[in-house]
Amino acid sequence: MNMSLISLGLLVGMAGVGCAGLDEAEAVDSSVSADTTSEVTQGLITQVTGTSAVTFVATSGNQTKPYDQSATSVVAYTRDSTTGAFTAYPGTGSADGTLSVPNVPSGRIYLKLGSRYLVSTGRTFDLGSTEWGRDGTFVSLSTPVTVSATGLSPWQPGDYLEVYSLNAGAFGYVNTGVTGFPLAGATSLSGLSFDYADMLNPVLLDSGLGDVFSLAQMRLQTSANGVTYRAMHKVLDTSITQVEGQPASVSGTFTQPAATGTFAVDWRRSAFEAMRTQVNPGAVSTYNEIWMSARPAALGSAFASISGQPLLVKLNPDTQRTDLVTGNMTYNNPLPATWQKVALAAAGFTKSYALGTATPYTMGVDIRVDQEASAFTAAPVQPLVGPVQAPLVNTRGAFQNLTGVGTDASLRWSKPLVGTATNYVVNVFRLGTSNGYTTATRVAALHTDLQSVYLPPGVLQAGQTYFAEIQSWYQPGSDLATSPYKRALPRGRASVLTGMFSP
Repeated sequence: MNMSLISLGLLVGMAGVGCAGLDEAEAVDSSVSADTTSEVTQGLITQVTGTSAVTFVATSGNQTKPYDQSATSVVAYTRDSTTGAFTAYPGTGSADGTLSVPNVPSGRIYLKLGSRYLVSTGRTFDLGSTEWGRDGTFVSLSTPVTVSATGLSPWQPGDYLEVYSLNAGAFGYVNTGVTGFPLAGATSLSGLSFDYADMLNPVLLDSGLGDVFSLAQMRLQTSANGVTYRAMHKVLDTSITQVEGQPASVSGTFTQPAATGTFAVDWRRSAFEAMRTQVNPGAVSTYNEIWMSARPAALGSAFASISGQPLLVKLNPDTQRTDLVTGNMTYNNPLPATWQKVALAAAGFTKSYALGTATPYTMGVDIRVDQEASAFTAAPVQPLVGPVQAPLVNTRGAFQNLTGVGTDASLRWSKPLVGTATNYVVNVFRLGTSNGYTTATRVAALHTDLQSVYLPPGVLQAGQTYFAEIQSWYQPGSDLATSPYKRALPRGRASVLTGMFSP
């Protein structure tokens, strides 16, 4: 079965003092309803329920299936705001995608689903998602694909190849470093060989199910204003049926799609770069890019930022952070004319974490914007929401390294300076070492509409070291605390990285 995105592990006070006695209401955003106190005092006993319908969107037809929750650890926690104690109410998940937690008092709960916590006063949760491609099988064993083809436009340094299959939802890149990669001036592929398991979404292809193997030449070009970019140019479409772990060969001719288009943006890269020190005072800028693609309208609520390849335009012309007005960028379009064009802009940042003398672990985050492509052309492209401000562990500034925070620590923050956050997601990572390298493992992801979360029992362990990523989300009409895998356009996201902290 296709590995649903639901199953993926998708994110200060005095020393030794926990956070008991600090009421969540202290940090409630002014946009949150103030009726939670009355719900708690009524003492009503309720039932928490959830459903998990996954819709697979494929060219051969859409299909909706339940996501099997029978192996999911389901617990609803309540927290006493006076004592700080959590009370656990065990629940169950079922193969039909439903879950249930009986006899839960009213008020705010932390609904635990594996390592994910949904912090909400709600009692009904939609855990479904929409995913690009049919329900298939991911390749995990080395599965070589060899391509021989004619019809390339003379190959240029900077060109690359995209692999995709619209029906299967498979996609990935083929760049330098593989056998038979084309040399400058080449107009054909002769024995190009790559490992399909290395693709970003390596769904096993089956021509009997309607899958088509597509290989696109993404060509380096220059816009009307002299900005370099890469765009869809020519495409090879052919049939293939793969067996995991076994090699396969394809051949054919690249042709140029008849449909063309243009895309132009006023890209305010400086507005993203201006937020670097808000991500973390020591954050390092790494990349900035814009992608433009197209997808079926049914993927409007897809979990992924972009439904995947094929990209029509990829813009990351240089390492500068200065603003760019690109002028028209042209592309050839092999996709159905009815598909919705969407665009993503992102700026990447990193921070390093090290335990002792081990080689540091580098954590990457971004500030990103997802909108319809028409919105990118109609107005300057800049962040829709900025990073949260003044992050705290308990009541101490979270950018510094902290010890003695307790196993019942809280994470708190103020609203972003730019935009309006509709939700927040806190990812907690535990640091470790392996073979001389520092490692990071996500141990919890907490979704909330508040400006604080308390870490439930078991998240922090004595003797361990942690850091957190606090994401601010702008996504009107979608509540990540009750529908964590639903997406909508427009949306924006920005991250903050804390220092290290330990109980």
